[in-house]
Amino acid sequence: MKRILLFFVAAVLCVGCMVAQQRERPQLSETTARSFIDRFPDPSVIRWGRDRNHFTWQSGYVLFAMERLWRLTNDGRYLDYVRRFVDQNVGEDGSVPNFNPGALDNFLPGYACLLLYEQTGDWRYGRAAETIRHGFDDYPRTAEGMFVHNRGTAQVWVDGVFMGQMFLARYAKTMQHAEDFNEVARQIRGIFRLCGTDDGLLYHGWSPKGHAPWASNADSHSTDVWSEGLGWVAVLLADVFDFLPANHESRAELERLTVSLCEGLAKHQDKRTGLWCQVVQRENDEGNWNETSGSGMFTYLLQRCVDRGLITAEKYRPIIRKAYDGLRTKAVRNADGNVNLIDCSSIGIQDNYRAYITQTREISTYAAFASFILGTGIVEHSLVRW
Repeated sequence: MKRILLFFVAAVLCVGCMVAQQRERPQLSETTARSFIDRFPDPSVIRWGRDRNHFTWQSGYVLFAMERLWRLTNDGRYLDYVRRFVDQNVGEDGSVPNFNPGALDNFLPGYACLLLYEQTGDWRYGRAAETIRHGFDDYPRTAEGMFVHNRGTAQVWVDGVFMGQMFLARYAKTMQHAEDFNEVARQIRGIFRLCGTDDGLLYHGWSPKGHAPWASNADSHSTDVWSEGLGWVAVLLADVFDFLPANHESRAELERLTVSLCEGLAKHQDKRTGLWCQVVQRENDEGNWNETSGSGMFTYLLQRCVDRGLITAEKYRPIIRKAYDGLRTKAVRNADGNVNLIDCSSIGIQDNYRAYITQTREISTYAAFASFILGTGIVEHSLVRW
């Protein structure tokens, strides 16, 4: 009996040491994040092409991922990176001179302002978030009540639902503006109504007839499910329940839509690589290829839903682990030691399947870095519990 007890104690200590070593050893998510910060120590360079304004979705999404990694690791360098960006953009009077409410893409960095307000209580960050929130006051909608992607268009993109509603959901909770939860729920329900597929996925966009060449079918949505576009909504659904009240009238419906999306992703996972394709619902079609950013986003959603108990670990852990192993193959080292990510895609809505799959396979887009950090980070810090 004593030998059995000693063996059990030794086994527990051994597992404890393995877990501790795993936590101490830099994981791929952290290696990638540190490589990114070393390469771009000034976050003001995170911007779209030659666009001079960096207060937009690319910087906002990178900061979103850095916050998530900070919460997983408690490593202050990730929070410091967020603070560096926000302090570059919020004036001493709480103004946000670089914020342009002309597109949903530009609301996302407000999420980082809310983080710093929560952490510090500094009124400047709260005022900055309020300024960004007021951008919704007169923001144009379609007749269906959906925010348009950009002012001056009648197009609704799945991308924009994340950009606007991720900020608004956190604002509603942090600033105690509960009526905004209804807007968040309305926009999520609306995008599934307009762009939803039969198996829980979302087409890339929707527009009234005559307003976009890609919206020519009977339902006015685009032709295909683009990986990163669907990924934005996946990340929104992964995190929106952190903010939405447990008793909100739409919570059960949003949870149902989330589970349906998870089921659709399981159905369309590339069984060979564990990843998802550029055009998600056509994984077996000629010319399709595994896209890194969307795959990271989907991995993040699935693990978060397992953690919440929305989907079962028994079914989804093998799917998540295979996705993680696939993601690892997309990270390569430069000669200078920095991490590069291959097979990325950042595009607008396309007219047809061929146009999606013939897009250039980009390397190391900002969005792909954020998605990769999200997907690998949450799995690596869940592995210690498996």
